[in-house]
Amino acid sequence: MSMRTFQSRLSRAAWALVLCGIFTFGPSLANAQDVIRFGASLSLTGRLSTEGKRVKDGYDFYVKHVNALGGIDIAGKKYKVDIVYYDDGSDTNTAVKLVEKLITEDGIKFLLGPYGSGASLPATAVAERHRLPMVIAHGASTPIYTRGFKYIFGTLNSVDQYTQPIIKMASEQKPPLKNVALINENALFPQLGIDAAASQSKELGLNVVYEEKYPTGTKDLSSQLVKMKATNPDLILAGGYTGDMILLAKQIREGGLKPKLLAYLLGPTLPGFVESLKQDAENTLEPVQWTPNLPWKDTIFGYSAMDFAKKFQAEFGYWPDYHPPQSSAALEVYHHAFQKVGSLDPEKVRDAIAKTDIMTFYGPVRFNDKGQNIAKSMSVIQIQDGKPVVVYPIKDAEAKLRLN
Repeated sequence: MSMRTFQSRLSRAAWALVLCGIFTFGPSLANAQDVIRFGASLSLTGRLSTEGKRVKDGYDFYVKHVNALGGIDIAGKKYKVDIVYYDDGSDTNTAVKLVEKLITEDGIKFLLGPYGSGASLPATAVAERHRLPMVIAHGASTPIYTRGFKYIFGTLNSVDQYTQPIIKMASEQKPPLKNVALINENALFPQLGIDAAASQSKELGLNVVYEEKYPTGTKDLSSQLVKMKATNPDLILAGGYTGDMILLAKQIREGGLKPKLLAYLLGPTLPGFVESLKQDAENTLEPVQWTPNLPWKDTIFGYSAMDFAKKFQAEFGYWPDYHPPQSSAALEVYHHAFQKVGSLDPEKVRDAIAKTDIMTFYGPVRFNDKGQNIAKSMSVIQIQDGKPVVVYPIKDAEAKLRLN
């Protein structure tokens, strides 16, 4: 198997594409017949590269394992799988141009989404305009799915579902944790997640005592935290990406805030969070799409969620959070669609994807008419003794919730 990674950079006048490397895991597929080529623009450098690299690893896991089986059997013929990757540098405009390039210059007919809602929202419009399917593994914002598009599908829970289990968990404590403080980066995914948290808090009778946003690139959140501290919150819920959340956790400690629960839309399970914060990471919470302890098993490889985690660690050198299996699941959606229609015609494949109803090691996948996965729920993890453990829902819990 070979995979190509390209790097692109924007200048004021124009943007240029630079070939940055060829990764070879076996016989080259680049010029081989009977190969299905997917395309993806990913954040392999830039501020979202921590997440973007895990996204790629999840895609690569599926490719390695399906090619080891001889490829995808479609109407009695085996097809190997190859992925053309471009590095968008964590820049939305670049991602959009690269998706266009994948289609018009590289001839890609089957697209995988970029990392994050900011890039996924405009990139999906490109796929829709060309009437080509795009399965998104890492774009959770609801506006992606509310534009009446017919070629866009997402394997993950949408952002309005992220905070629901945390808010519900807070309301179920005895006594309930009544005062909620909300803070987020002024970007699409964090804003929508925190907006949902505000609505959910009010629905469950909790008090939103603080709600503010900060601009992208902020290096100091201490002034906001001084105002937040004055509201005496029981629960702080923050929305942003990993670097910001590490900064926030440090400044919460430095500012003397002591909420009973401290939660993030994402952060605690990603690399660098626990390592950077050490004791300050203890008891932090994150809603997650997937954990290895869940009772899910896919029908392609026969792997359970735990099988996936162990195999992934052996091959990629780290224990996976939800990003890698989420990526693999997007390719499993295509896999089943190809086999169902016995064809590589994009229109027929799109129609089969719309009727998806499968089980994967990431969990069940079934799409509504908007292209959202409506078959699975989310869990809440807490960092305990330096490790993430499931604490909610209770039926899936590996440990009891700890309050600060």
